[in-house]
Amino acid sequence: MTPHARTVLLSDVTPEEEARWRDLAARAAEPNPFLDPAFLRTAERWFPTAAGIRVVVVEDEDRMLALLPLSVEPRFQGLPLPYATTAGPFLSRRAPLCAPLVDRDRTVDALTALLRHLGGRGAGLPGLVELTLLPGTGALYDGIFEAARRTRTPLLERYRFERATMRPVPGGASWRDDLSANRRKKLGRLARGLERELGAPLVGEDRAADPRAFEQFLDLEAAGWKGTTERGGALRVTPNGVEWFTEVADGFRERGLLRLFTLSAGQETLFMSVSLVCGGGVFALMDTYDERFARLSPGIVGRAAEVDHFLADPQGVEVFDQCMHPKNVESSALYPQRRALVGLLLAPRGVVNRSLVRALPKAGAIRATVRERRRGTARDRVDA
Repeated sequence: MTPHARTVLLSDVTPEEEARWRDLAARAAEPNPFLDPAFLRTAERWFPTAAGIRVVVVEDEDRMLALLPLSVEPRFQGLPLPYATTAGPFLSRRAPLCAPLVDRDRTVDALTALLRHLGGRGAGLPGLVELTLLPGTGALYDGIFEAARRTRTPLLERYRFERATMRPVPGGASWRDDLSANRRKKLGRLARGLERELGAPLVGEDRAADPRAFEQFLDLEAAGWKGTTERGGALRVTPNGVEWFTEVADGFRERGLLRLFTLSAGQETLFMSVSLVCGGGVFALMDTYDERFARLSPGIVGRAAEVDHFLADPQGVEVFDQCMHPKNVESSALYPQRRALVGLLLAPRGVVNRSLVRALPKAGAIRATVRERRRGTARDRVDA
């Protein structure tokens, strides 16, 4: 049967559709827990920034094949062109990965149906579409380009960067072997310092099954700098933050998809992190540490122990994504592996939109040339 697509408001998703949505998340070509209904659907109930999200759904009979959430913005780069984007007010702040959920066995067919839908006025969305924070390689990335070719949709890769993402090392070797000797020595020195300070060995464990551990995480996070103001981002100082994320944690915990890693020594909890599981991936969402021991860097020691723990998971973790922006240079330096993320711009409909996507690379080249000429002029003036 040929897949068909439709657009529905996030707030109008029915319980039956939500069940099919959860099933799709488990078999997506690119795992993404931040588009799981337990994360996104829950947000609609607690955050005004999630209001108005429209969900493009591709289906085949009673099976969901793709899901793409989009928000509509009125101006693209200052131009009076409305566009649809995955980087709406909620997802741009809360989702470190925005890859659409697409059935891994029907990737190209589902994406082709999705682009054909977006190319028609019946989609109820602008004809210019921005996809952000997508993996820059793999079945989903290749599938989008193939679907764009099939539908003759102009497509432009607007940016590409790398961020820390860990995978098991072949042959049973340790990921720490890829660190510099100085960094390995520093990690060992900091861990031993914490053990001497507390008079007990460091112990790492997953406490996701214990709801009390989540309360302890909230308290530890609020006790540090993140809890000083709303801008700090701690859940206890974010309006509706605790209510929303309690629902998120419960929704993932009941399916065995919540991870709450804890590093402790004796009676002291030094580091805690919350991660979400989707497919074969574990995705870090937030972490915190006891700032009383900051001179011994429990955050760094905890993150290293966290990688040890997840990559040794007997259930087989295929990827542990730290979801950390590369601007966090010092924190990212702990992880020796990387993966590429990209942003794409597509024009499924509209002469102006299509012309814009085709023209942007030329405009970018012109701007780069002008900047280089200005630098050259400035250098000439200095040399003169």
